[in-house]
Amino acid sequence: MGLRLLNRVIYRIVRLMQTSYRFRFDGQAAVSAPPDASHCILAIWHQNLFAGILAQTGRRHVVIISRSRDGDPVTKVCEGLGHMVCRGSSRKGDADKGGKAAKDEMIAELNGGLSGAVTVDGPKGPAFEVKPGIIEMARQTGIPIVPYLPLPRRFWSCRSWDAFRIPKPFTRIDVYYGAPIRVANDTPFADFPLFQEQIARSLVQMEERFGR
Repeated sequence: MGLRLLNRVIYRIVRLMQTSYRFRFDGQAAVSAPPDASHCILAIWHQNLFAGILAQTGRRHVVIISRSRDGDPVTKVCEGLGHMVCRGSSRKGDADKGGKAAKDEMIAELNGGLSGAVTVDGPKGPAFEVKPGIIEMARQTGIPIVPYLPLPRRFWSCRSWDAFRIPKPFTRIDVYYGAPIRVANDTPFADFPLFQEQIARSLVQMEERFGR
């Protein structure tokens, strides 16, 4: 099966699964935007990417996805749901694999009015360690970061670096937003770890509070 056909098949399967899910946003059935910051950058663990994409259907975001083949199906799904995709991978050694260009493109779209979403420990980990890229985006744009937790009640855990979650058909997915985190445009790079820790702590605390 060709890669293009495979990606289409995966997309159809994902959309079929989506029709079986029931979403609840902070206890409400019809709210898909963070209550305190409609223009924001959502910060999500890579583990929850599957549910996170589907929970934002109908609300367009700009996202960065790896240039690798692994990123092709995710790109197909995101674009099929109306999101804008910037393709770029992390630097490997001294070679920039398009990550800087993708980040600059995403910053331009954020400044143009789109909200964004970032897998803060992706695309390859380490799991649950927030990388500094989202802090730089917030610093340059002035747009708040909102910790984002889509939590399926029943799911499969993959044998991957992050125990990637796939919600089981017909399950309910509870979606939670943390308090917005703002990064001043004069924030020095030396202070980035403080924000990284704040994002991680918010995501962990939400899961501890709402997880079952």
